[in-house]
Amino acid sequence: MNVANGPAPRWQIRVDWADNDHWGAENADISGDVLALRWQAGRRGLPIPEFAPPATLELTLRNPSHRYTPGNTGGPLGDSVRPGRPIRLRASRIYDDFAPGSAAPTDLHRRPTGDGTARWTVTAPAHNGFTVQDGTVQGLPGWGRPADAVALLDTGDPKATIAARYRRASNGNGGFALRCAAPTNCLRLRFTNSASRLERVNGRRSALLAEGPALDAATWYDLEIEQADGGVRVYAVNLTAAGVPRRKLLTADRSRVAGAPASGRHGLWRAYRNANDRWGDFSVGRSLFSGRITGIRPDHAAGNCRLTAADALHPLAATRLYRALAGGPLHSGSVAAAILDWTGRHSTDYDLDPGRLLLTGGPRAVWDLPALTALRRVQREEHGLIYTDGLGRIRLEAASVRSALRRRANPAAPARFSIAAASNAPASSGGATDTPYAAALLWNDGAAAVEKRVSFRYRRPVDAGRQPVWNLSEPLAIAPQSELRILATAGSWDVIRDVANPVAGSDYDATTAADGAGTDATAWLTITPLSATRSGVSGRGVMLRVHNSGAQTAYLHRLRLYAAHGWQLGDSAAHRAAAPDAGSDTPEAAVNCHYADHYAAARGAAAARLAERSRQRPQLAVTLPLSAAANLRAATEGRLSEVVAVTAAPQGISGAWLLEGMTLTAPAGEPAQAQWWLTGV
Repeated sequence: MNVANGPAPRWQIRVDWADNDHWGAENADISGDVLALRWQAGRRGLPIPEFAPPATLELTLRNPSHRYTPGNTGGPLGDSVRPGRPIRLRASRIYDDFAPGSAAPTDLHRRPTGDGTARWTVTAPAHNGFTVQDGTVQGLPGWGRPADAVALLDTGDPKATIAARYRRASNGNGGFALRCAAPTNCLRLRFTNSASRLERVNGRRSALLAEGPALDAATWYDLEIEQADGGVRVYAVNLTAAGVPRRKLLTADRSRVAGAPASGRHGLWRAYRNANDRWGDFSVGRSLFSGRITGIRPDHAAGNCRLTAADALHPLAATRLYRALAGGPLHSGSVAAAILDWTGRHSTDYDLDPGRLLLTGGPRAVWDLPALTALRRVQREEHGLIYTDGLGRIRLEAASVRSALRRRANPAAPARFSIAAASNAPASSGGATDTPYAAALLWNDGAAAVEKRVSFRYRRPVDAGRQPVWNLSEPLAIAPQSELRILATAGSWDVIRDVANPVAGSDYDATTAADGAGTDATAWLTITPLSATRSGVSGRGVMLRVHNSGAQTAYLHRLRLYAAHGWQLGDSAAHRAAAPDAGSDTPEAAVNCHYADHYAAARGAAAARLAERSRQRPQLAVTLPLSAAANLRAATEGRLSEVVAVTAAPQGISGAWLLEGMTLTAPAGEPAQAQWWLTGV
């Protein structure tokens, strides 16, 4: 979908309608039907809010034939059009689909890309190189002296993210060249029968930097090669088979890729005589969103359909937790990891800093609480940030990350992008400048976020030993030859542990009548407390399984539970701190802790919070028109928490800023634009 003349992003949107992780399936690509879109991620708006909402995607789809109308079982998608389906978005600033449908092979050298913004350069011996035919690239059968062949695009960015389709048919003789100053001076990604390998090529030598699982032979993959300040990561999606989700192939951290050329040329690589591997649909850009559809609203009169989606934070708002954290030293990152594990997230779904030491006493219950609320409690006590990268990967950024950045002598030095005011841009703002520029700047002085006093209030847990923790409040009927599950909640205790198995006659009794009359049915019942792993419940309560082996309904009249340990939170304590210039009338910010339970943790958290919030930090909303190539590069490659330099001399704005939130909007028939929300470093 292109919505403007000149440089414009290509939006690729895929939906897994069958919900089986088959992203190469027919009908998965809905890009051609997208009329308008809006993507948002991070903390957005002025003043910049404390918490990041879920990343969202809104699409307007062409729908005159009711293709995307739920319930249209006669349509090509059948009954699969419904909320909950996985959806992905990728934006590209340079792309080449290699002309699907072209019958005759053509030489790739000097061939313009599909968007017309760049040309391929092939470096290879004579009669070697690459040829293009019907949407794919292959190597020419070589002859003469052995030598590698590379096909490169000058992206202008050594850290550009590359996406391409690739099919391996050789053993390590094909892949990609990255940061390529010369064929013998670059990073090389190649794929063997046994591994995927990232190598540093220097002259005639190559050194292994990172290694990961192999790609299946003769199988098409969607690869995304992410180059960022933290190093290089490669992700793969199997387009041939269902049930194979996006996976990380390999990671090379910053130290491993140090010394690689600072070249913006990236592209294809093959060894001599390799004419079997295939490349397709090459683009410079990145995936922005991975989530699930939350709503589908057809407009029959307009012939279109509005589709909304949200990322992994969205379901956490409705996922309630009934679990307990063990006592002992726990850092905020460990607490956040436990919460995410309880929601069914795998460790590959999140990226958590260790954070601050919070809990050193008894256990804590995270009870009858939405998981997102629990994570936001962690954020407050850590004074870090919880957000997602838009791709479903949840991030806890510890407070120490930003404090370390602000201690640098020149925080603007590692700035990913430098943005100039619109007045500093060239008059013909069609992308001739290499510097992103703002069409509009909205400034906020940040005064509303200033705090001069802060109080961290916490409570210590006390183990009262063996305690009666629950009593049945009304009779329960258990049908014959069946079982009932009961959630027994210990309201008077914050945590209970080691619930004893109830004893018939002393802890419970039952009869065959609801009023307590009739035959004694106690012997028919078996009552078992289920483990947390079997029930998902621990902490303030326990799940009971009551089984009736009798031939009649049994009415349970009395049931009480004992736990070997019952913890109660003791009296409230607090650590209060004030900035040196705090006035007597300054309101106090209070953080009611659920996880921190000792003085040192509260003191450290208060100091960290004051270091951040006692100083007034300005905030900016920056509008970037995407009709400019430099702005398009910034919008597709910008990432949350990156440092951005902003210069607007007429407004007196300069210095380093932290990228807090992003929005991309492409209205139907109008130029696309991005909006960034920034906080002064």
